[in-house]
Amino acid sequence: MTNVAEMTLGEWQARLIEKSAIIMSHFVETTREDRLRWRPSTEEASQTRSVMEQLGECIFANQRFLAIFRGDEPATPPASFDSFGEVPEATALLKSSAAALAAEVRKLKGDDLMKTVQTHRGPMPAALAMQFPVRNMTYHMGQMNMIQLLYGDTAFHITEEFTTL
Repeated sequence: MTNVAEMTLGEWQARLIEKSAIIMSHFVETTREDRLRWRPSTEEASQTRSVMEQLGECIFANQRFLAIFRGDEPATPPASFDSFGEVPEATALLKSSAAALAAEVRKLKGDDLMKTVQTHRGPMPAALAMQFPVRNMTYHMGQMNMIQLLYGDTAFHITEEFTTL
C-alpha cells in the first residue's frame, strides 16, 4: 500500500470505496439469516427495503459509477435489487464492484478531478461524483444497523476496517 501521505485524491477515494464495501459486507454477514430479506414496516404504505435489497442497490450504484467514469452508458436499474442467492455471493459481488470502481477512480489525477462527468443526478466534476459510492454505502450501512436494532441486535458490528486507515 502507498503511504497515506503520498496518495493522490483518487487513490484515497478508491481506498475508501474498497473499505466501505468490506465494512458493509460485515454488516450483511452479521445480520441474522431470517432478517436478511425482512422489510420492517410500521404501516401499509411503508416502502422499506431489506438488507439484501440495500446491498444490491449498492452493487448497482458501484456499477453505475464505474460506467460513468469509463464514459459508458450506465445500465438501467434492475427490476429487483435482490437478484442473488446467498450472502457470500452477494458480498463477493459488492466487493468486486467496489474493486472495479476503485481501479477506475485510482486513475484520476490532477485535472481529471475537475472534468465533468454525466451522472443520473446531472453533470458534476469527477471529484464530486467519486464520493457518491462511499456516501451511498455509508447511508445503507446505517439503515442495515437500524434493521439490526429493530429486531433486537444491539451489538455494534464493526471490523478492523472501521478503525484503520
